[in-house]
Amino acid sequence: MTTPITVRPSAEASAPLPSNTPLAASLMADPMPLAYGLFAFALGVYFIRFISVDVTTLAAGPTTVGLDYAVLIAGIGQTLAGVLGLIRGIAYPAYVTTIFGIWLIGFYLLVTSGAESKAFTPDALAWYVLVLIVPVAILAVPAIVHRNYPFTIAFVALIGLLILLGLGYHDLYGAVATATKTKGVPQLSTAVNLLKASSWFAFVGALAIWWVFAREVYQTTGVIRRGSN
Repeated sequence: MTTPITVRPSAEASAPLPSNTPLAASLMADPMPLAYGLFAFALGVYFIRFISVDVTTLAAGPTTVGLDYAVLIAGIGQTLAGVLGLIRGIAYPAYVTTIFGIWLIGFYLLVTSGAESKAFTPDALAWYVLVLIVPVAILAVPAIVHRNYPFTIAFVALIGLLILLGLGYHDLYGAVATATKTKGVPQLSTAVNLLKASSWFAFVGALAIWWVFAREVYQTTGVIRRGSN
């Protein structure tokens, strides 16, 4: 049986408000569905971008710009929703969305303006991605302990995505560096395969988060009873 780890509006409505709770926060709607919907949207665009990637479209493809803006929109939306959630007192989901939101904004800046720097290498992107695994793994523990299955699936998928994406760009850096030294053609097949595999983890993560998004929206609008899975 799933133990909820989010703060439900119905529970808040039935409980007396603390004396130090701002009135605006008490009247604020739950911002978390906004964050879930936008993040799942960005993961879906990621899937489209990398599912058919090959050597010729590795650096840039037809959907690259679309993914850039999807990441930016998701980052802004998640950050705003996370901050509003913290003000409202929704601790755990707000921690998750704020961390991902700020990271996504940084990711967008890294792959756009950062990539124009002469000091930029694919390894910079690889390590930016790989180090995020640590806070994501920490954030995944409450979802696993409380048997929140959609969140658990999403976290596992995201960790898989981060590992494969980071390793893909790390391998790309190594292939380019080797080709530069040997004055040969870089071998990019491993990087391509890793990025293709990462797209499937993005797809699974998007489905899990869209499930949470739909459940929250339908419960809020009365389509399904609150507490239903």
